[in-house]
Amino acid sequence: MPTGSPEERRCPDEKYSISEAVCRGRVVRHFPKCKVCKWRAQVADAVSHPAAAAVNLDKIFKAYDIRGLVEKEITNTLAWKIGCATAMHLLGLLGAQGRARPQDQWIVVGHDMRPTSEGLARAVVEGIRATGAGAVSIGQVETPAVYYAVGTMRTLGGIQVTASHNPIEYNGFKITGPGGLPVGLGSGLEKIKEIVAGLTDTGLQPIGALRQEDISSGYLEHIRKFAGEIRPMKMVLDCSNGMASKWVPSLLRDVGIQLESLNLERSGRFEHDPNPLKESALAEMKTRVRTSGAALGACFDADADRVVFVDESGDTIPSDIATALLAPAFLEKEKGATIVYDLRSSWALKEEILAHGGVPRRERVGHSFMKAAMRETKAPFGGELSGHSYYRDNFYCDSAVITVMKMLTVLSAHPGEPLSALIKPLRRYFTTGEINFEVADKEGMIKTLARTFSDGKVDFLDGVTVEYDAWWFNVRASNTEPLLRLTLEAKTAEVKDEMLEKLIGILGEPSEH
Repeated sequence: MPTGSPEERRCPDEKYSISEAVCRGRVVRHFPKCKVCKWRAQVADAVSHPAAAAVNLDKIFKAYDIRGLVEKEITNTLAWKIGCATAMHLLGLLGAQGRARPQDQWIVVGHDMRPTSEGLARAVVEGIRATGAGAVSIGQVETPAVYYAVGTMRTLGGIQVTASHNPIEYNGFKITGPGGLPVGLGSGLEKIKEIVAGLTDTGLQPIGALRQEDISSGYLEHIRKFAGEIRPMKMVLDCSNGMASKWVPSLLRDVGIQLESLNLERSGRFEHDPNPLKESALAEMKTRVRTSGAALGACFDADADRVVFVDESGDTIPSDIATALLAPAFLEKEKGATIVYDLRSSWALKEEILAHGGVPRRERVGHSFMKAAMRETKAPFGGELSGHSYYRDNFYCDSAVITVMKMLTVLSAHPGEPLSALIKPLRRYFTTGEINFEVADKEGMIKTLARTFSDGKVDFLDGVTVEYDAWWFNVRASNTEPLLRLTLEAKTAEVKDEMLEKLIGILGEPSEH
């Protein structure tokens, strides 16, 4: 914009002009220079709504997202503020050149199937548009579809309205930045929280553009690219009454899979806990796998960014073991590539990566750390014990349906071998899985464990990890709950049981949470 143009906006004493979106964002945030700026009256010409009941932001802002009880904590007013604050944060990341291009200032908004999600998404859209940024509404979608839309449309970022695997009375927001960059505590979520806390005017009229997009065809084509040669087989699919039922069944049928489908209805009611890490959530699927003669089963969580598999016998496949099974296919295509995994993973995973010529990268728990490590090393693949799997060619983001495609491709490459036979060599150690403990002084307990087991190899990458020749353990503070989580693995069942008993003697009895 030429200097001196009547439409030019420039903060007092600043060199560069700013867009109306940035100008409005500063006014809403009470930027100090706004007090003496001629544009303030025009931008702030809006009716202030009465202040809503105070919400404890410390409680609902988690490590990776925002979640809370609907009406009590998650309201339309809060959703508006989340949209507004996210847009302000993402607009603030733009340089002078980007701020001068309002046509590029778009944010994607999607939502899951919860009864409250559509209304909250509309409020998010209005909050975004109040800053002058544009909103791209993509409707009811799985969370990975938002990553796809952000990446392919090259938007400022995206917001998915979802509470993931939480019960139906919860809702929340998952936020992503440009190119699929994670937005969590330490990577922008704390700044959004600060802006939300300072927002008082929620009546600003939307000035940003709004458009609706149907991403279905492009998204499905994107997913298909990850499938190799898949032979016909029977599979049980449990969608957990969540977003997986929108596209996954048709995708699987298109590649020749005979489906036995469970819990397809997206009615806002969960027939079982929509968290596939809980064995109780897998019970129905396991029974159907055994009675139908299926080659495998796959259970998604509610927003379809995680999946857990069972073999043809209905036995659960831990996600680190699934990662160990999938990793060699990536290393066959890219000799010497890095595979990233979280530090709770089995020794077997590291050994498989090394055996196939790869570079193992052990990382902290959490998608922000996993994605950062993958970007740093250009890793084609990474996996977490929680059931998240990440793909470089998916904007370094997680996708459960891509993981299903990869699992079917690997199984198809071994005709005549059941999935249990492929997994058996990887089950060479004995693990407790994650066990939770309620501990008042979490930091103190971690120091105590480090001192008690100081004769082992100790590191503090995430909590404390201690490694011996015959066993290892990790104890870390939960990122989402007030708990310490223990993972222990040993070369024999006897050593596992003995060391677990010793650790329980220090940590106390396990929690039922």
